[in-house]
Amino acid sequence: MSTLNRRIPIPLYYQLKEILKEQIEEGILSPGDLLPSERELSEKYGISRPTVRQALKELVYEGLLTREKGKGTFVAKPKLEYGFIQHFVTFYEDMAARGYTLRTRVLRREVQEAPKRVARALQLKEGEKIIFLERLRFVEDEPVVWVQNHIPHNLCPGLLEEDLTDRSLYGLLSEKYHLKPQWAEVSLEPTVASDLDSSLLGIDLGAPVLLLENITYDAENRPIDLFISRFRGDKGRVRVRVLRS
Repeated sequence: MSTLNRRIPIPLYYQLKEILKEQIEEGILSPGDLLPSERELSEKYGISRPTVRQALKELVYEGLLTREKGKGTFVAKPKLEYGFIQHFVTFYEDMAARGYTLRTRVLRREVQEAPKRVARALQLKEGEKIIFLERLRFVEDEPVVWVQNHIPHNLCPGLLEEDLTDRSLYGLLSEKYHLKPQWAEVSLEPTVASDLDSSLLGIDLGAPVLLLENITYDAENRPIDLFISRFRGDKGRVRVRVLRS
């Protein structure tokens, strides 16, 4: 598709969106390229500017385009592949293995009493102590995911004294506390950005977010962590390899 077809029952904004998407996928438009202005696209395709705006807005939400205030709309970098879900490696390890530059900001670290939902997941009594960690992960200096970890306090009471900046939490748990992740229960669902997501991840309110909840177990089938992660939907996608048993 290279032109709009007004004789078919497909909205014109959607047709334009597919044209631009095809140009990006085929390399006609490359990452970092500046798109023509709304006015230029409107004149080129003979459609209204609101129609052009809707097409661009959806491509921004899908992570194919990015907007810079005062500069224009650009082709975004390719999405990150969140492959760590299909292999037992952490997000940090997965991104580092792919050669990305990583940075972590610790937002909160404290001992808490486990609320009912967390206690149930970690097979604790309600009110037992847990270590709560909240961190913001950056890839190539852009915030991509914020993570909350809930770890039984009795398993690693000295954890809060550790430097958790720019390192793998599970690597530390394995090396120092002999807590080696063996398997996990994972749930993944799409959601939209809350006020806090918007503030931390630098995205619009209502933008797509991937919500990941993971209960990690060791070789003794003991839960060692409940972590809840919220990933920018515009910066990555989950890829899973499925094998027939």
